Amino acid sequence: MDLDLGKLLVGTSPLSLIPFILSEIRGRRILDIGCGAGIYGYLIRNKWQDCYPGRIQFEDFQNRCILNDEPELLVGCDVTTENIRRVNKHQIYDYSCLANAANLPFKEGLFDTIICVEVLEHLEKKDAIKAIEQFKRIATQRLIITVPKNALSSTTNSDERPFLKIASTNIDIIEYVEAERHKSSFTQRELSYLGFQIGDTVEGSGLRTLLKKLRRVYRNRWGVFSAQHLAVMDLHGGCSNVEINFPVHQKETESIPDFR
Repeated sequence: MDLDLGKLLVGTSPLSLIPFILSEIRGRRILDIGCGAGIYGYLIRNKWQDCYPGRIQFEDFQNRCILNDEPELLVGCDVTTENIRRVNKHQIYDYSCLANAANLPFKEGLFDTIICVEVLEHLEKKDAIKAIEQFKRIATQRLIITVPKNALSSTTNSDERPFLKIASTNIDIIEYVEAERHKSSFTQRELSYLGFQIGDTVEGSGLRTLLKKLRRVYRNRWGVFSAQHLAVMDLHGGCSNVEINFPVHQKETESIPDFR
């Protein structure tokens, strides 16, 4: 029996992470890698005041820069055609395309922040590390990623989730199921070695900052991050001033630029 793809969309990101991810964004050019149905793109555009660049507008409202009232560039990419169909239908991104995280078509330094939520575990470890190097090439300020702590079974070292065993002749379902398969796992130590800070950013000094750092440790171990690693890498660059040009594509799938 074949299945309705709409009933199969089981790979969703934890909603509890949303406010923490939004607060980590820096700059006004954002790339959402593995954008899925466009949840983060939609929220970044429509809840910009809850992202750091939008929130600072209210700290000195009289002297705010009106350019900061919205993102300058919002781009989404994914490997699954169904996902890009959906984000295009709702016009979530300024530009969207089909692309692999380990082989991105964008210019060096085009974006300020890259978010990559629950994606790297779907790549082989060597490709996931290659993807992180790609992220560092095309972003100037910050990388924000999340990965599940137990992406693979501790006994078989593979993804044993039952829905992956579904048989179908629907090409969209076949594509979706394969895209959802976990192929690697990252520990906190591995992410730290790669240059990420584990958990949300805490800046400043004094007792209040210390309490925030203790709260971060609690969240990472027992709280909203307990099933996921939230990892942030500062790239220490300024806002991107690279001219905005979308990549030239040689191939299309359903009129979608396809760089896979």
